[in-house]
Amino acid sequence: MLTVHVILNAHLDPIWLWPWQAGMDEALATCRSACDRLDHNPDAVFTQGEAWVYHQVEQHDPALFRRIRRHVRAGRWALAGGWWIQPDCNAPGAIGFEHQIACGKEYFLEHFGEFPEVALNPDSFGHAATLPGLMTDAGQKYYIMMRPQEHEMALPARLFRWRGYADGPEVLAFRIAGSYVARALTEEHLRAACGALPEGITHTMCFGGVGDHGGGPGEALIAWIREHREAFPGLRLEFSS
Repeated sequence: MLTVHVILNAHLDPIWLWPWQAGMDEALATCRSACDRLDHNPDAVFTQGEAWVYHQVEQHDPALFRRIRRHVRAGRWALAGGWWIQPDCNAPGAIGFEHQIACGKEYFLEHFGEFPEVALNPDSFGHAATLPGLMTDAGQKYYIMMRPQEHEMALPARLFRWRGYADGPEVLAFRIAGSYVARALTEEHLRAACGALPEGITHTMCFGGVGDHGGGPGEALIAWIREHREAFPGLRLEFSS
């Protein structure tokens, strides 16, 4: 029996090709929707990274920020990523990465009293060899990414230990199958998440929610997960982070 941890999330891309105000609007609308979903579904869990997103909510909708903090304290809203923004992971040098990780860490510690151990860059195109060392120095042990996808580059497994260079620091990395967001899940999504796992691994992750630029999970998706917990042979679904 494989346990599929369904990660409800909202890929936010506020530095995409649009005015920053549009990115801010997406952040506010997504976080408001996510709070509503958690209020209505006591078994659901939501995951969100990027300190910039939380900062925008804090500045422009303090009441919504208080709702988020209540869900975080209750274990319903998971802090992930921890960096200031989800970056390009090809071009920046080590100092640039180090600075933006530090900015995110400072924000999360100040406002939530914790810094995520899981770094989350699902839509970053490339992953510099400096990153495992920088994440380790910041106290992060795990890394979740998607690109390059299976058709672009072969990796040892979906779950693997990543060192940027020989004998360097390592983090435990997971490559998302298919997509980091999905308005609706299917058995195909779930089976893909179970592929290429190392021998003996009985847990995997499948990501769901509305993207590419925010929205989060809808009521129909949450209900589907609940109704299909034991619907597929050999699989058990769980709301997770």
